[in-house]
Amino acid sequence: MWDLPHPSADRRAFVAQMARATARWAAMPLPWRDRWTLLRACLGTGGARLGALAMAPELLRELRGGGIDALTCFSTKDFALVDALSHLASVPRRELLASGTQYFGEFAFEMLAVIPYAYWLHGQGRLTRTVACADTRALYYFSPHHEERAAQRNYVPITEYPVGEAGWRHYDRPAFPRTLDTRAWRPPPYKSIYRDARFQWAKPTCVICNKYSDEHYRRHREPTNFMGPELLLAVIGRLRERYQVVYNRPRAADIVNDHQAIREMGDIRAVKRAYPDVITIQELHALHPELGFNELQLRVFAGCDKFVSVLGGSSYLASYFGGSNVVYARRGWEVDCDAYAGWFDRFSGARVVPAATPDALLRAVDRELA
Repeated sequence: MWDLPHPSADRRAFVAQMARATARWAAMPLPWRDRWTLLRACLGTGGARLGALAMAPELLRELRGGGIDALTCFSTKDFALVDALSHLASVPRRELLASGTQYFGEFAFEMLAVIPYAYWLHGQGRLTRTVACADTRALYYFSPHHEERAAQRNYVPITEYPVGEAGWRHYDRPAFPRTLDTRAWRPPPYKSIYRDARFQWAKPTCVICNKYSDEHYRRHREPTNFMGPELLLAVIGRLRERYQVVYNRPRAADIVNDHQAIREMGDIRAVKRAYPDVITIQELHALHPELGFNELQLRVFAGCDKFVSVLGGSSYLASYFGGSNVVYARRGWEVDCDAYAGWFDRFSGARVVPAATPDALLRAVDRELA
């Protein structure tokens, strides 16, 4: 396993390593054309250009030593060094993302970048394996071999996937794309796959998705994009006469959580007290314990054309099912890059309408759904 060093880890050690690398660059038995190829590859290695310059001569020497059968990397995106080393040492190169995915990061990132890429691989006849957290098999129903691991979700950037955004100084850029690169991106048709008569009622369904969890955005570490009980009841009051409202606010025990802690605010109890006719996702799960929580969501959402959601994973999932999705989005990366107006409709052709304030949310619900 080779790690390209970064100056920020140990500046003094890195300076010494660069000094040794300068001598190795000078002593390399390479024609000038090959030296130029390797140098350009180092400069084309996103987020680790200096580390590539420091390590390239030593790595090429090891590869040419004859003891290495193949060079393997997770992704070749913005990683020009791996192709140059493979070419100059005549060692085959393998890319794990060329035939499968492995991801243990946030649910929203998985819905944005990982699952559509895996489904695109499936459509190309190249998908062999997918690996993800527990309760994800239904999300990867198309995978010939899906492995669930008991891993906690955490912040894992999607930079190495086709739609990810790379930075200059650091490979992982804390931002979302303003335009979506869909050349290797195809969302699976969950609506047609998971339509289920068990989750249809006398009135059309409207799913209201909410959350109350810490949100790590820039310097903020607190709940931001959520409907509190008062706002939530106002939204439901506008919809319950026309729709069978299903309230979907996962609790910590319902899902594989990430580094952003889920909190309680008394919303589920308030909804049932004010509107007993509203069905909660927890009630449906109790009636169908044979279903994993994600499969339950997919089956309920597949019978719905009207959604209200909040910035985060639920706004992505709801946008996979067509119809209309009113998104309460106060602050976050998606707001920064205008994602809801710019490319959220690409998941299914859904009409996605963002609202940044409580008044704007209520107006959007009245205009789009009521």
